[in-house]
Amino acid sequence: MSYSSWTLVGERRPDAAVRLFCFPYAGAGASAFRDWHRHIPGNIEVIGVQLPGRENRFHEPHHTRLADLIAPLKQMVTQLADKPFFFFGHSLGALVAFELARVLQRDGLPLPFHLVASGMRAPHLRSRDEQLHLMPDDELLEKIDEYNGTPRALLQDRELMRFFLPQLRADFAICETYEHLAGTRLTCPITAFGGQHDPDVSPDQLAAWSVHTTGPFRHQLFDGDHFFIHPCQQAVLALLGPIATGFQETSLAGRSSMRIGDAAG
Repeated sequence: MSYSSWTLVGERRPDAAVRLFCFPYAGAGASAFRDWHRHIPGNIEVIGVQLPGRENRFHEPHHTRLADLIAPLKQMVTQLADKPFFFFGHSLGALVAFELARVLQRDGLPLPFHLVASGMRAPHLRSRDEQLHLMPDDELLEKIDEYNGTPRALLQDRELMRFFLPQLRADFAICETYEHLAGTRLTCPITAFGGQHDPDVSPDQLAAWSVHTTGPFRHQLFDGDHFFIHPCQQAVLALLGPIATGFQETSLAGRSSMRIGDAAG
C-alpha cells in the first residue's frame, strides 16, 4: 500500500475499514475534498484524486484525453486496494471514475463496491454540442461564469483567470472528446446525485445512469445548480457514510453465512 502524487489525503486513517476515492470536476484539484474527512465517519479514509496540471502538480502537462488518465489511475488505485473502496466523482470526475471502474472490472482487478456519479449525465448520452475547449478566452470566461462554480472576485480578475484557462480547456477537452463505447455493465451499484436547478444535467439524464449497472441503482436530487456539492456538502456526505456502512454490514453478513454453511457441511 502506498500513496502517490495522484492522491491527496486530508487525514490518514490506517484503521479505516474502507477508502473513498474522490474525483474532482473540471478546473478543480483534490483540495476540493480537503475537509471532507472532518464530516464523514471515522471508518472511511477520504482520498482526493490529484490529476496532473493543478495545485501541487501545476507544472506537469495537462491531459486532454480521458484514455491517457486511466492507466496511471488504475495503478494508483490498485496500490491502495488492500482494503475495500468506493468512488465519488463530480461532473468530469464522474466520467473519470466510471471509465476507471470499467477498466478495473475488465482487467479482473479489485472493483469499487459502489460508484457515486454526481453532476454528470449518463455516459452514453450525447454531450453538449458547443465545444468549450475551442472557444476564445473571453467567450469561454463568460461560459464559466454561467456555471456559477467560480468565485466572482476570481472571475473579475481576467489576468488571473487566463492563468487557469489552460487547465480548464484541457478538462473540457476530456469531456467534449469523450466517446462512450458500449460494453459490459458494471456489477457494482451506482448512485447518481444531481442538482434540481442544474442547467446542464436534467433529472432524466441523471436517471439514465441506471443502464450502466447490473446492481442496484438510485438517484438523488439536491437543492442547487451544477455545483450543489458545495452548498449541500453536509447533505451529500450524509449519504456517503451509509453507503460504506451498508457495504460493511453486507460483507459481515456474507462472512457469517459462509461460516454457518461451513459448520453445517
